[in-house]
Amino acid sequence: MVFKSFTWQEFLVTALILASIWYLVVLPLLYRHKLKDWLGSRKGKPDLRPVRCEWDEEFENEPGPQEDEGLIGKSKLPEGMSRLGMNMFGFAQDRPEEIQSRELQQGPVPDVIEELKRIFVILEREQGGKEDFMALFGLVKDKYTAIRDTPSERALNEFIRDNALFPISDEELTNLWN
Repeated sequence: MVFKSFTWQEFLVTALILASIWYLVVLPLLYRHKLKDWLGSRKGKPDLRPVRCEWDEEFENEPGPQEDEGLIGKSKLPEGMSRLGMNMFGFAQDRPEEIQSRELQQGPVPDVIEELKRIFVILEREQGGKEDFMALFGLVKDKYTAIRDTPSERALNEFIRDNALFPISDEELTNLWN
């Protein structure tokens, strides 16, 4: 056998023809059921009636699920929960103690505390005393006059008493802000 007499074109055409014949024979054998279903559905509408079972007769007169229920019944909310419409809920007003704590966190109090911390660091580094603290605190007092005579003033006085490097009396603390 001499294969030199075949060209590539002749070889590819022959391979294509033989492969086509192969698939035309093998595919209908392997997929004959699907092919019958496909060809049968093209001729007319398929039969979509439900298959009858032996026990269907027992349940013929039973009520079926309602329209809003699924096959397993109506869903139930967990204990203590209920459904509300969009207009049926709102947010509660803040309580006075929540407003006060928020003001302490967002108002000038944190800024004053930061200034006091800087003053205490300077006093510790420079070995400063009560007189130096009073002089530096005068700048803070002038900057934050809104704190005078508020509950925040008492909280800041406690902070000063806890962090001061020297003893300070209640009278001196009240005179700080005046």
